Amino acid sequence: MDLAKISIKLRPRTPWESIDLGFTMARQWFLPLWLLWLCSALPVMIVLTLLPLPLWLAGLLLWWFKPLYEPPLLYWLSRRLFAERTSVKAVFGSWLRIVLPQLFASLTWRRLIPSRSFVMPVVVLEGLKGKRRISRIGVLGRRAHAAGWLTLVGLHFEVVLELGFIGLIVAVIPQELLWTDWQSYLFDPDPLSEWLHHTSALVAMSLIAPFYVAGGFALYLNRRSQLEAWDLELGLRQLAQRHQRRGLVSVASMLLVSLLVFGLQPKTSQALEINPTASQQLIQEVLAEEAFGRYEERGYWKYRGEDSDQDSGWLEEWLKQMLGGFHGNLAYLGEIVMWLAAGGVLAYLLYWFIHNRTLLQGHGIGQSDKKKVAPSHILGLDLRPESLPANPASEAARLIEQGDHRGGLSLLYRASLSVLVHVYSLQISEGATEGECLDNAQGFVKDDLNDYFTQLTRVWQKLAYGHIQPKYELAVKLCQEWPGHFGVNSAG
Repeated sequence: MDLAKISIKLRPRTPWESIDLGFTMARQWFLPLWLLWLCSALPVMIVLTLLPLPLWLAGLLLWWFKPLYEPPLLYWLSRRLFAERTSVKAVFGSWLRIVLPQLFASLTWRRLIPSRSFVMPVVVLEGLKGKRRISRIGVLGRRAHAAGWLTLVGLHFEVVLELGFIGLIVAVIPQELLWTDWQSYLFDPDPLSEWLHHTSALVAMSLIAPFYVAGGFALYLNRRSQLEAWDLELGLRQLAQRHQRRGLVSVASMLLVSLLVFGLQPKTSQALEINPTASQQLIQEVLAEEAFGRYEERGYWKYRGEDSDQDSGWLEEWLKQMLGGFHGNLAYLGEIVMWLAAGGVLAYLLYWFIHNRTLLQGHGIGQSDKKKVAPSHILGLDLRPESLPANPASEAARLIEQGDHRGGLSLLYRASLSVLVHVYSLQISEGATEGECLDNAQGFVKDDLNDYFTQLTRVWQKLAYGHIQPKYELAVKLCQEWPGHFGVNSAG
């Protein structure tokens, strides 16, 4: 690995800046990366569809086999980043050598590790396994939580793209040719819908994969640069080259002056030796560079463990193997789960409070003996008992016989609301609609009264808003049945 040939500028970066650098690399070399992923995944999809498997299982396996498709992208990126031009054909010529190492572990207990793109270079590029791999990942992965977020965000983008492709295809198909709807597609898909789903999933995964692999690789490069001081090494090399050029120029100038002044013959040049004074000067010039322009000291607490010689249990060892030594991610994921659970509890409490605030108000201090004042008007109708005739049903029947259906039914409905509010103490707000009044009466009054009030409300709504006049017999029947439910003098 020749750092002098690296295609990026080496400098200290935050994890999020490193991911952004990876995305820039993915955009720069998107086409070869996309072709590498698609050429690896498409044959797998064809084989899975030819097998006697349900389409949903074939789609799940296609997603699960991602560790088969991603290592070639990483291998190509690692060569291209150091100015080594490798063709797609050459990568596929080494496909087995790139993918096979530790493939079984990558497809089983390591498959759901959130930091998969970050730890993949340890196997593919460094070739480490066993305890050396665990130790290496433990060093690289300290306080490196961005890789888990990269996986989570990438998964969400895949889902969004997949749904977007499906929606686009469904939108451009004419209505008369559309074979399904969204409800059937989600809960009872036919084979054609499943093919559309898996094809859209393949396209979405292929578009996200270059950014996912490049983002994880950039995180890996940044962490190695921090641990191994790549930027310092490269700066020292460049500074040494500048000093070497200056030294050669000075020697050549001195020889030329000697020849001109003293007429001396050139002698064999000897290698320049750096004395302690020159070394100290070189160190001072290095420290004067921009990268060493500040000094910062930080302190933190570090757990050193208990003073015990007992071996760790099998569960801890299994977790180390499972997570590849990535203890920081386990704690971080646990914190995320804790906050999500707390948010869910708060959301439930807020939901319960909104739907039960009337109970809280009714049982508060000094509230039990208070009675709410009945509204005098609802929907612009005067509900005061003194505003109604002594026998509202007889007066409504008289108006209907005269042809004034609106006046008669309006009086009948107004009298019904007045009885419900003042006699039955039904709580109705002044701005309530007919539908809300009907909903409030549900379960509050007897079934026969509720059925009558429902029929009266429907007839009144059709007449008031739809100008649909009911049959004379139905209107008279409502007037005749009203006293049996509300009483002759209940409103008066």
